[in-house]
Amino acid sequence: MKEKQVLTAQEAARILGCTSQKVRERMRRGLWDLGRAIPPEETGKSTWTYEIMRHKLEAFQGEEGKQ
Repeated sequence: MKEKQVLTAQEAARILGCTSQKVRERMRRGLWDLGRAIPPEETGKSTWTYEIMRHKLEAFQGEEGKQ
């Protein structure tokens, strides 16, 4: 079975060992480049949308492990 390439904030949080709120806030503020944090104005929805790319998450994990 293939791994998903686009993850939710909940899935990324589980992998990173933090809360999904932390993932969303840091992406929205531009502190973590894990994919796209899309504002409501762009989607027409009432909330932000997050597209977390598996390859970016894996690269981020590698960088965090070096510190």
